[in-house]
Amino acid sequence: MEHIDKLLKSLTLATGVGYSGNVKDVILQELQRNSIEAHITADGSVHGVLNGQRDTSIMIACHIDEVGFMLSSIDDQGRISFSEVGNVDVRILPGQEVVVHGNRELRGYIGAKPPHLVGKDERKKVIPIEKLFVDTGLSVDEVKNSVKVGDCISFFGMYRKLQGNFRSVKSLDNRSSVACGILVLKELSKIEDICNVHFVATSLEEYYGLGARIHSYRLPIQYAVVIDATFGEHPDLMEHECFSLNGGPVIGRGSTIPEEMSESLVQIARGLDMAYQVEAMVGATGTDADNIAFNRDGIPTCVVGIPLRYMHTPVEVVSLTDIENTKRLVVSYIKQLARKHRRL
Repeated sequence: MEHIDKLLKSLTLATGVGYSGNVKDVILQELQRNSIEAHITADGSVHGVLNGQRDTSIMIACHIDEVGFMLSSIDDQGRISFSEVGNVDVRILPGQEVVVHGNRELRGYIGAKPPHLVGKDERKKVIPIEKLFVDTGLSVDEVKNSVKVGDCISFFGMYRKLQGNFRSVKSLDNRSSVACGILVLKELSKIEDICNVHFVATSLEEYYGLGARIHSYRLPIQYAVVIDATFGEHPDLMEHECFSLNGGPVIGRGSTIPEEMSESLVQIARGLDMAYQVEAMVGATGTDADNIAFNRDGIPTCVVGIPLRYMHTPVEVVSLTDIENTKRLVVSYIKQLARKHRRL
């Protein structure tokens, strides 16, 4: 698992809030290092391609953006107010360490009023984001010379190895899937008789799905596989609402996903003697699949999830084993798809 560790660490410690950040450069360098044709597109996505020997083309979509914030104002004391980008859990913000990405990076903390100065009623309420601020400890002039309105703010990342193959860090939603997609592409690049594979690390999924919409429209694809994070187990969640870490890839089933694709994934997992889980996706999937499946005249799209605890926090947790098994499942699915079209 050492190779996954190294890749995952480099991806999660990079930044990618909205259009901003260097994660796209990290992905591009990783693909080019493995001799995979790739480039950064105008919308901030990264497109890598394997040109196969068949007319069939498939897209692997894994979004690269993370939840975070945007600097909205700086007061006369140098305190930074901010707005959320993506669905951030406001409950966990006070006391968090963040990085403001301007012409230089400023580290700071999200301040909160001491509990001694808070009334009983106020203690029971979540502090609205409008009343929170980032304190960098710098003077107002230093702050204004370093950052400006519109700069992005990310959680400060620390890559932690927990027990066994569990890892904790910010932005595992969805860099765990990006790592998986890169590993899929690397393995498929060793196969001669394969279909055309378009790997797109998509931009802005946490905002409005721009990258998935653009690239599923412009690329000549007949199928798509979306790899994304899904909810890990938690004590107060019902069984159908969450999925076990180390329990294997989570295969989506629902009205957006063709039954044939879901069933093929299930049969492949069984053939690999691999543990897997199934997620009922009623209506929208909440992933890039929603922007791909209904594009053009319809693109058959399936969803494979990697279980993740504490989503949209700085301490998200995944299992490296689940990333590895998701890679095996997607590689086998694409190989099967190539064999199917070879016979047609």
